[in-house]
Amino acid sequence: MNIMQLPEEYRPEMWTIAKDHVYAAISAIQIGVENTQDLLAEHDKTLGRSTRKNRLEAERLEKEIEQMRATLAGLRKLGKDHE
Repeated sequence: MNIMQLPEEYRPEMWTIAKDHVYAAISAIQIGVENTQDLLAEHDKTLGRSTRKNRLEAERLEKEIEQMRATLAGLRKLGKDHE
């Protein structure tokens, strides 16, 4: 299949973004990871995971941490590709 046959939302795009914005995003996401880890630790310490609600909340926080880490990896790779 020719790439131009794909719907527009699935076609690859090239964007230009200032390097400072990428580094600022990396820093902000790192802070988000740290804050969410602290929140998860506090949640586990005070509430635990014994109820369904508490377990689901802890799992949600863990997923958010995973998503932020994956985003960080992508942003860092972006920076290395252009050094």
